[in-house]
Amino acid sequence: MNKSKNIILFLSIIILCGAGFFAYKMYFNQDLSKESTDSKYISNNNTTIKSSGFFDGLPEPDSVIDYPLDEFGMGVAQKSTYYIDINKDNVPDKITKTFVETGNAHSYYEYKVELKQGNKYIDITPVDLKTINGDDCDLQQIRFSLNPKFSAKIIYRELGDFWNQPTVANKKIFTLSDNKMRLSETKTLKPVCDVKKLF
Repeated sequence: MNKSKNIILFLSIIILCGAGFFAYKMYFNQDLSKESTDSKYISNNNTTIKSSGFFDGLPEPDSVIDYPLDEFGMGVAQKSTYYIDINKDNVPDKITKTFVETGNAHSYYEYKVELKQGNKYIDITPVDLKTINGDDCDLQQIRFSLNPKFSAKIIYRELGDFWNQPTVANKKIFTLSDNKMRLSETKTLKPVCDVKKLF
């Protein structure tokens, strides 16, 4: 009698453990599915790339290379290369867009602009041609224009006492002239948290 009670008790424990494990798996999978639907992340080859949801004016890249991050989630995550004739000489020039993870809620895209001259590329990138991205607010963003002249509009603001504190934004436009990116316009804008709203 005791033996059959022990067997029933043992089977009951196994069934309860199985039901608990099944419920856990269902809940965990549901959370993963919700996260992949709701988040602004694009995953390529096990590298997680944040998308700011902002269009930088560039077309689809000609090549994209993903890189693994270090154990802290930091480092160069992706490089995209664009071959675009930006100075209208019928020779494709090169723009490289590098996405860098910092291991926290902030990240940035860094751009390099190069003109093809002969057999080599000449770097004509303006200083600080990069974004400053945050979960709630971007402190610096860039939008390129390919026509009628190649240009880069940068809107940025200084960090306040904390990340989300609005501060006065500024605009700079660099325009390609004589095969150099020259500062062609500056303007003070209104205080904002997220500079994307000013494009």
